Amino acid sequence: MEGFICGSVIAGIVFLVFFFYLLNTARKKGNVDKNQFGKKEFAPVYVSIADRPDSIIRGMNKFVAEAQKTETAGDKWRWIPMLIFFAGIGLALVDVFIFIIGYSSSFVFIAGGFLLWIAAFIMARNLRRSDLMDFSPRYNGTKEILHTLRDDLKPGSTFLGHLDLTGAMLQTKVARETQDAQKRTTQLFNDPWLSLKAKLYDGNVLRVTAVQKTKKRKSYWKRSRISGKNKLKPEKFKGSQQELKVRIVVNPEAYKIKPNNQFSQGKDVGKYKIEQLNTEGGMINILAVSPFEEVEHDHILGFLKTAYSLLERKAA
Repeated sequence: MEGFICGSVIAGIVFLVFFFYLLNTARKKGNVDKNQFGKKEFAPVYVSIADRPDSIIRGMNKFVAEAQKTETAGDKWRWIPMLIFFAGIGLALVDVFIFIIGYSSSFVFIAGGFLLWIAAFIMARNLRRSDLMDFSPRYNGTKEILHTLRDDLKPGSTFLGHLDLTGAMLQTKVARETQDAQKRTTQLFNDPWLSLKAKLYDGNVLRVTAVQKTKKRKSYWKRSRISGKNKLKPEKFKGSQQELKVRIVVNPEAYKIKPNNQFSQGKDVGKYKIEQLNTEGGMINILAVSPFEEVEHDHILGFLKTAYSLLERKAA
């Protein structure tokens, strides 16, 4: 009797755990993937940009379509783990019925139910891995940048660079670490998520690098003033900013550099502020900084267009 009650209690606990897990998995469309700082996470993607614009854009579109096709295939099986789970409950109830009619239970059917629950858990977990996280807005934004600049390319040339959306706070992207007086460590991440080089139709060479700089304080132990016990303080997000580095190697046969007050150091251009501007040596080198965590592609394109105001065409 006591063994049966104990087995029933355990089965009930397992039932609740598996039920809520499977229910959450089945309703995954309403979930939002977030990191430990509560920020939305996107699908990790790395794209090598070393082809003609149309080929790059077709490849990016194809990648999204294939990812969505894989997720759709997984959706067809989304409720199968739940059915297996309830089949396990049915087996467990056989033992309950046997006990009610007065026979001793051997827990064979409950054990079978456990096996079905485990199978449901494994299948649900594998299906969860097929879920497609949203693509970062930077993914489609980069396609728009490539699409806009493609008509400015030198005929027969290609873009060169990369789009790195694998994550801004990977350990491989730690630029340096600092410590304060309390021995707390802050990591500074440097994520050049977009790098682009292009030989333009007018003979200029354009280089664009978009960088996200992030600060994160690592977890640390702190002694409580009240209890005297050491407590582990979690990691803390300390903010991020965007940088845009632009270099234009000017074609001296077509242009001369002519500085102006509209595009000069300290000026705001869209979401960016020009921190550094150098026009020596036949090149324009610009460093712009934005306090925003995200800068849309149209602001990047607008900045590049405004930077061209430093160029004046030579008379034919």
